[in-house]
Amino acid sequence: MTDRPTGEPEAPAAPAVDWAEMVARGRYDLAAQTYRLTGGADELLRANLESLADAQLAARDKAWRRVTKALERVEQRHDALPWPAIDRDVEALQEASAALDVRESDQAREHLTRADGSGFPAEVATLMGTLAVFEGDNERARERFEAALELDPNHFRALTNLGNLKLEEDDVDGAIDAYERAIRLNDTFANAHHNLGVAYRRKGQVAKSVRALRRAQREGSKRDVEDARARIGAGKARSPGSARTVRWVVIIVIAVAAFWFFGGRTP
Repeated sequence: MTDRPTGEPEAPAAPAVDWAEMVARGRYDLAAQTYRLTGGADELLRANLESLADAQLAARDKAWRRVTKALERVEQRHDALPWPAIDRDVEALQEASAALDVRESDQAREHLTRADGSGFPAEVATLMGTLAVFEGDNERARERFEAALELDPNHFRALTNLGNLKLEEDDVDGAIDAYERAIRLNDTFANAHHNLGVAYRRKGQVAKSVRALRRAQREGSKRDVEDARARIGAGKARSPGSARTVRWVVIIVIAVAAFWFFGGRTP
C-alpha cells in the first residue's frame, strides 16, 4: 500500500527580501518594513529607515517640507545608509521641482544633473519625465515614467503622468485606467481626480466628470490650506502670525481652488 499525499504540494518558498537591496533601489518603505519584520536589532538603523520611509512617501507627493521634516528626525545617521547621495538628491530634486513648477526647463535640467538617482531614483526618473514633457519629447517622458514605476510601483505621480500622455494621444480609456490606479494608490491626490474628470468629459460622461472635478477641488483646497499653514508655522520664529492672517490665507486659497476646473495638470 502506498502513501497518499495528505494535502496540497508545498509552494516553493519566496526569496527572502534583503533590506539592504531595498535601500539600494531607493525603496526605503520596503527596507524599513523588511528590517522590522525580520527582527532587526539595531535600533539606530531601524529609526533611520523609518524616517527615510516617511521621506519617500512625502517625495512621491512632492511634499518637500515633509521630506525635510522626516530627515530632520534623524539625530544620528547610520553609516550603512547612503546619506551623501540622499542629501544630494533631495536638494537637487527640491530645486528642480520648484523650477518645473514655473516651467523653467533649463534650470530644472541643471538641478537634475546633480542628482544621480542613488538616493531617490524613482523621484529623479519622474522629474526627468516631467522635464521631457515640457520639452515636447513624449517618448522620452514615457520611458522615464515607466522607469519610475519599475523602481517604485506605488509612485502615483508617475502613473498619473503616464495617464496624461495617454490622454494627449486620445487613448481616453487608457488614461482613465491610469488615473483610477493612481487614485487607488493615493485617493487624496488632487491631480489624478482632476485629470480623471477631464478624461470623463472627453467621453461625454458628464456626471462622472463633475464628481471627479469636485473631488479634485476639495483635495486641492485641503492641500493648499495645509501648505499655507505649514508656511505660517515655519515663519513663526521670525514673525509670529495671528489668527486673522491664517483666516485670510485660507480664504485666498479656497478662492484660487476654482481654477482646478480648467485644463489638465501635470504633477
